[in-house]
Formats: sequence, C-alpha cells, structure tokens
Amino acid sequence: MKKSPLHSMNFLSILSHKILLIPVVISYFLLFQGCEYLFPSLRSDKITVEEAAVFLEKNKGEVDVVLMDIRTKREYDSLRLENSVNIDFSLPDFPDMINKLDKEKRYILIDQNGRKSAMAFELMKELRFPRIHYIIGGINEWTRNNYPVQK
Repeated sequence: MKKSPLHSMNFLSILSHKILLIPVVISYFLLFQGCEYLFPSLRSDKITVEEAAVFLEKNKGEVDVVLMDIRTKREYDSLRLENSVNIDFSLPDFPDMINKLDKEKRYILIDQNGRKSAMAFELMKELRFPRIHYIIGGINEWTRNNYPVQK
C-alpha cells in the first residue's frame, strides 16, 4: 500500500513546523494585542484621574481627542488642564453648542467635581455621541492627585 505525502512525514518534521509558528503568534500578540495591554484604551464612560492622565499623555496632540472643560469661563481662566477647551455648561445654549461638535471625535469631560460632567455626558449620549467619557471627581480630584494644571 502506497503512503500519502502526509503520512510519509514523520512526527518530528510536523512538530518542527508547529514550533516555528510560536514566534509568529508571540509577535502578533506583542504587535497588535500588547499595545492595548501597555496602553489601554478607555473602556468605561466614567474614568479616574489616573486613567485620564495616562490616556491624555498618550494621545497628546491627537486631533480626534478633545478634553472639554465645562466649568464657567472664570473658573477655567483661573485653573485649567493643558490643551483643554472650554464650553460652559451653565450657558443656556450649551446643548446647541454641543450639538455642533464633531460626533466622530472622542470627548473627555471635566468639571469642578464630576457632577456636571455626568449630566453633560448624558446629554451628549442623547445627542448620539459615541465616544465620550467624564473624569470622576473633576478638577478637584485632578489637583488632589498633583497632576499638572495651568494657571
């Protein structure tokens, strides 16, 4: 009886082919999955100041990430985070201003203590913004953890 080419391969040659796949699989993991492990994306709507600081540093200069400070202009002018933009939540036309924003960008909201950011977050969800987050504890928590601010 004649053996097929598959049957004529011995066990060691099959094993050596599979062993060669191990570095390929490890390389794939490090290149495509490892980055997510080392620099996790924001997976939750509510984020801690630690998560925000890491994410903002990693995405510094990225035009698709917007750090939006929703405190009053006076509060914003006295103390703010670098590269943040100010849209005052207390203004009556706040919903209209928000609705004009690019819905494809990722927005990270910050206020004084996290309460208004949670409300603005809900409004933006209703307006169908898919990628929004707010910082738990707001700028109070940010400064309490000694993260950098501008005066």
